[in-house]
Parts: sequence; structure tokens; C-alpha cells
Amino acid sequence: MALLFARVQDDVPLKLRKGAWYRVLELNDLQAVIEVNHRRFGVLRAWLEIQQRPPQRWSVVEGAKDNRKAPPHLRGTYGVCPNCRARAPLPKRAKAHECAKCRGEFEINWAEAGVKI
Repeated sequence: MALLFARVQDDVPLKLRKGAWYRVLELNDLQAVIEVNHRRFGVLRAWLEIQQRPPQRWSVVEGAKDNRKAPPHLRGTYGVCPNCRARAPLPKRAKAHECAKCRGEFEINWAEAGVKI
């Protein structure tokens, strides 16, 4: 199987980060097995958006605003680096952002979050 990446669709009742991309480990007509925090996680295939390559831009993720376990800067909307998968707050209205972890600079995919800049 070719390397695939998936993320859950907005209206899916799963406790996975919306907008975050996960590596697909197995795929059949009904189900996919994705890697979540180094563990296998089965999901209905219809609940996923699947692509053949990882994103090339910052993914915009809408995290839970009331998640007290998450650091304050990752509550609400944040970004996931397309290179190293680090999470970071994104500057408002910026077209690109440099990752503090890997130092790569990538465009921000605001369109996927419905934000116009």
C-alpha cells in the first residue's frame, strides 16, 4: 500500500483533533487504521479525508477551547507544521509562518478552516 494520510471530517463524533493529519496504516472498503500517538486507531473510512501525500502547508486545527490539559496557547485555533508536526499558535492574518522547532517556513492553509485573509 502506498503511504497515505488522513484526517477526520468536521462532523465526525470522534475525539481526534479536527484538521490534524494521521498516517494510514491499513485501508479497506469500510475501515481505515490510522496512527494516533504511536497507537493503532480504527475509523470508518467514510469519516476520513484521505490523501496520498502529507500537507505542504500549516494545517489549521480547531482545538477544544475547554481542554484544560492542553497548554493555553493550544486551546482554540492553532497550526500543525507540515514538516515536523509541531503544534504552534498561528499569527493572525499571516500568509506564512516559521516553525520554532524545525525552522521551516511554510504557508498557512487558512482556507481549510474557513478563514479569509
